[in-house]
Parts: sequence; C-alpha cells; structure tokens
Amino acid sequence: MINRITLITLICSFNMLLSQEIDTLRVYQNDTLVFKKALVLNHRDKSEHIISYDLINPIDKTYYVIYNDKKQLVKEGMYTSNYTYESIQYGGGFYNVKYYYYNNQGKLRAIAYLEDGRHLKTEHYKGQNELQKIRYIDKKTELPVKMEFYKNNKLKRIKVLTNYYVNG
Repeated sequence: MINRITLITLICSFNMLLSQEIDTLRVYQNDTLVFKKALVLNHRDKSEHIISYDLINPIDKTYYVIYNDKKQLVKEGMYTSNYTYESIQYGGGFYNVKYYYYNNQGKLRAIAYLEDGRHLKTEHYKGQNELQKIRYIDKKTELPVKMEFYKNNKLKRIKVLTNYYVNG
C-alpha cells in the first residue's frame, strides 16, 4: 500500500518528467512572429470570408496554448511534425487538440475534442459556462453515438444513438 507522502512524491516526479520532455508555449494569434494571417473563402457560405491563422515555423513536440486577439483561449494541443495513426504516416499538425468556441458576447459556447485527428466529443455550454450537453462521436464514422444532457452542471439524461450505417 502506498502512503500519501510516497504518492505525492511519485506525482511530483512524474510531473517533473513530463515538464522536461514537453515544452509549452502560450501564444497569441495576432503575433505576426508566430502566425501568418490570411483571408480565405468560407467553404459553406461562398459569399463569406474567414480569417485563417497559420503557424510560422512550428516547433515539434511542443504543447501550444493559443489565444485570440480578445485573449480568449481558442486552441490547445501538441504540435507534431509527423504523426502515425493505424500505420499511416501523416504530416505535421495538431492531432490531439481542443478547440474553444465563443458566442458574440464572448461567453464559452463549445469545446471540441479531437483525438488522432478525429472528432471525439463536443461539450456545449450556455450562460455562465454552464454545461448543457456532451455529444460523443465515433472516431471511425464521425457519427454521433451518445448524448449526455446536463442541468446545473449535473447529468440529467443520457441518450444512446443508434446509427444504421449502410455501406454501398
């Protein structure tokens, strides 16, 4: 049985090991030394343009915490120069990452989680960061598989979704 002091020592040692292997950078999208800003055509609405931010010279195996010009957290995750998933090699990017979305008043609206470059779940919020629902997504098909509904940040109902995916 591990006593409390041994457990705390183990946790501290593990955290020090992690901090030695992974660098963390806090950056802002309006920093022209870090990001290149571009105006691109919106794929959904061809008459609308969106601003795109591309990292300039990203650092491999570095955990990025990225803020927008309003000092809102918009993205966090580790950048890797190459990534292997199911024996397929992919180029550089963020494959295990969280995206944060805000409404027009600046309040948190949703957090999207990606694992291995595929959608895993999305948490939806309303009001003062009150969790409203969590939508779980199958990584292979990218179809929703489960919804959890919350009231006052407490789980109220779970809905399991059955998808009839027909190939062909």
